[in-house]
Amino acid sequence: MKLKTIIAAWVLYFSMWIPAFAGMTVSFVPESEIAKNAATIQRVESYLTRLHTVVSDFTQTAPDGARASGKFYLQRPGKMRWQYNPPTPVLIVSNGSELVYYDYELQQVSYIPLASSLISFLAQDVIKFSGDIAITSLDITPKQIRIEVTQRDKPTDGKLLLEFSDVPLQLQSMVVTDATGQTTSVALNGAKFGADIDPSLFVFKDPRKMKRR
Repeated sequence: MKLKTIIAAWVLYFSMWIPAFAGMTVSFVPESEIAKNAATIQRVESYLTRLHTVVSDFTQTAPDGARASGKFYLQRPGKMRWQYNPPTPVLIVSNGSELVYYDYELQQVSYIPLASSLISFLAQDVIKFSGDIAITSLDITPKQIRIEVTQRDKPTDGKLLLEFSDVPLQLQSMVVTDATGQTTSVALNGAKFGADIDPSLFVFKDPRKMKRR
């Protein structure tokens, strides 16, 4: 049950259903700092824009250290599948317009509009760390790049940190901070980029209906 709560919080964060925490403060990276690192930022934007598919094992770690694992599929723009391993009875599927959260234990389905979430930023055809998205933290070293972003008009709703290895540039993990200040990380393990993915993986097939046949 604890793991389901962790995952539900992850989904709720992305859908912005969690009310903002009054004590949370967010500051944006100064424009001078962004200009200074413009070449690196543009390189990451180009990398993410060119990133068509990802297939990877993942490990999700909650604020209390509890872990869940599974398989992650991404096909840009907008299609995702988070397939959790037992004993976690959860499946998350996005078809490009909405996110479907299915709880096998409760046999319950939740539908979440993808466009209303911060994760929809990664679903855009062209990814830019500007406009509706603001950079809240920027850390660049010879071997790693870390860029944290938030929605410019709703900065206290939460933040998304993207971590990349460099030379070559490759997405390694994502860390979300929800509106209450709690963080959940997802590490990608053995990721394959540019692989072919069966389109049916991004179509939610309701197990309840399949059982009634």
